[in-house]
Amino acid sequence: MDHRTRPRAVRAVAAFAVSALAFSLAACGSGGQSGSSDSIDVVTRWSAGNSAAAAQSRVFASFTAETGVKVNATDGLETIDDQVENAVAAGKSPDLVIVNLYDKTLGWLDAGVTVPADQYVKEWGLADRIKPAALDEWRTGSAPGGKLQGLPFSGFSWPVWYNTDLLKKAGVDAVPTTTDQLITAAGKLRAAGIQPLTVGGNDWTGQKLFYQIAQSYTDAATMEKVMKNGGYCATPSVLNGIRLFTKLRDAGVFADNAAGLVADSMYASYYSGKAAMMSAGSWAYTEAAASGTGIQQHTTLAGLPLPAGSAFGKPTALQGFTGVGFMITKRGAQPDRIDKVRKLVTKFYADATVGDFVKDASILPPTTGDFTSYAKDPLLGQSLALDGKVDNAVVPDVWIGSASDRIIQVLTSAYGKSSAQKICAGLDSATKG
Repeated sequence: MDHRTRPRAVRAVAAFAVSALAFSLAACGSGGQSGSSDSIDVVTRWSAGNSAAAAQSRVFASFTAETGVKVNATDGLETIDDQVENAVAAGKSPDLVIVNLYDKTLGWLDAGVTVPADQYVKEWGLADRIKPAALDEWRTGSAPGGKLQGLPFSGFSWPVWYNTDLLKKAGVDAVPTTTDQLITAAGKLRAAGIQPLTVGGNDWTGQKLFYQIAQSYTDAATMEKVMKNGGYCATPSVLNGIRLFTKLRDAGVFADNAAGLVADSMYASYYSGKAAMMSAGSWAYTEAAASGTGIQQHTTLAGLPLPAGSAFGKPTALQGFTGVGFMITKRGAQPDRIDKVRKLVTKFYADATVGDFVKDASILPPTTGDFTSYAKDPLLGQSLALDGKVDNAVVPDVWIGSASDRIIQVLTSAYGKSSAQKICAGLDSATKG
């Protein structure tokens, strides 16, 4: 999804990104908002160090070779939403943004930063190529009939990773499937000096895991309504899920100082064999192998254990298409710009290109077709085999919208010592803004 794969070094310079972006676009556009006729300006999440960056570079190079149009690509950093909004306000809008449908980007259509993609998906011959479920996730309201906010490209799966070597070392013979088993496993791991489930309690990774646990007793429609409108304290099944979260926390299931951890520290702890479990998405599969620790060889992917009386029948995972996609700005939609945008965007949807991203970045293809021959990564193979073994929980992103940052602040305390009642009250307040 992803800001979720920002390299640490890139994060460190995020504070300088807005001015850097404005400078970059000013330098490349030469004519300001009118832009150059032989270039296209793109801000992209897939920056250097990201597993998808190489595949993206090949698309850019092929596009330039075929059209003679140069791609002025700017890395979108952790603050990509602020970067783009400030650039637009300064009259230096890019033509295209390659970004997640998440947080502030959910408001770009209403704010006039981007334009609806409904007409383009038809005119560009993509209506029969992109899966209807993927398109619907990118519509306002995440349902058929809503305006299309962009074109989805990077689907994801998001299971729990279990280091089976560490589990065996601690005397845990099987991947836990119930929360009681998970608590028992955490106790044995701690007794063996191994951290149990590592999670970034101070960022989006902790947010997603919290919501996955909190909806353990709740049907999807109710959970979506609460995520969108609030009612955490007033909805008994959701409050019970929050109580389950605090039970797991107080039983020592989460790694020490989870409230102070972020995604990078979570990955580092799991890849290095210091923690036995983590919840992470498919974008991390190839990065696990690239870590050089061999962690992929003794990792089993499975669902999150369930409590007794759960609304789900099987351990849960997350899956969706709100990962990286293409959002067309007002500038990119201008008559003298849109054909270049079309030619670049449609190149990404060619079968060979989609396969390239499956191979390099383990994306779940948004398009119809058979891409199994590209799925070389063993973790991706495991992930594809999870269908039928897990139930999919609701991904919160499109439902919590711009309240995401406020909610993360509440949940950082939740990974500390907050009571269930304080957590639900905080979430209700954060949802209202």
